[in-house]
Amino acid sequence: MSEGLVNDEKRQHSFQTPAPICLRVEIPHGRIIVAAEATDVTRVELTAIHNDATARAWIADAEIAQNGDEIVVRVRKSGRALFGLAGGIEASIHAPLGSAATLSTGAGQVKTTGRLGNVSARSGSGTIDLDDNDAADAGTGSGNIAIASSSGSIEAKTGSGRIIVGKVGVDARITTGSGRVTLGEAVGAARLVTGSGDIEVGQAGDSVEAVAASGSIKVSRADHGLARLRTNSGRVWVGVANGAAALLDITTMSGRVESELQAVEEPAEGQRRVELVVSTLSGNVNLVRA
Repeated sequence: MSEGLVNDEKRQHSFQTPAPICLRVEIPHGRIIVAAEATDVTRVELTAIHNDATARAWIADAEIAQNGDEIVVRVRKSGRALFGLAGGIEASIHAPLGSAATLSTGAGQVKTTGRLGNVSARSGSGTIDLDDNDAADAGTGSGNIAIASSSGSIEAKTGSGRIIVGKVGVDARITTGSGRVTLGEAVGAARLVTGSGDIEVGQAGDSVEAVAASGSIKVSRADHGLARLRTNSGRVWVGVANGAAALLDITTMSGRVESELQAVEEPAEGQRRVELVVSTLSGNVNLVRA
């Protein structure tokens, strides 16, 4: 380890890391920013955001250490600090591509750039913005979550805020108490839940279950598998791929069902088929070819 700079408001450390690492970062309040790069050196920098006494004390007492392929950055809360007024620090880390990361802040932002391995990100209140990764588990008490893409599975949960996810290589579990949910594509199973807000899925995978207590549900394209969609109040819109047969189970208490799908005989052996189970108390159901 080489130590480049230590003063009251900043600490910098660097570690030789010729292969991807396991990074663990924990701060009580502030921002965590991780950049995955083509590098064999991991650089850690802690900076006081407002240069107050609490932040300077946290930085001075922080644990920054390497143990094999693991690098730990742990800032322990000490003394009294009013969130938003004192104690805010920024932890900025540059690490090798493909590194795994466990990131946690009591309040504040978590952001990654470049492709990482498995990522776990937590914030008591604040946004989480994750770039490409092998798998992701993200949760915040209140704030938005964005995940660019995962080759594996993802789980994302926020008490209040929107969630935007790109392509997911396996399964997706997405939950928000209040906010919009957008999923670009899930290859495996996707379960999407919002208390109040709309749900939109670009390309459905093997199965999609979408539940909106109040809000609309849209699946732009489904070409196989099961789509189980339920909303208490809101419209349901589904695009069924050309050439795919659709097996329908549609229920609406007050609303119209409008469909471009034509009645056909039982699908032939090997023909793509989509099973749609749609339920809405009040709202129209629209089925189109996509």
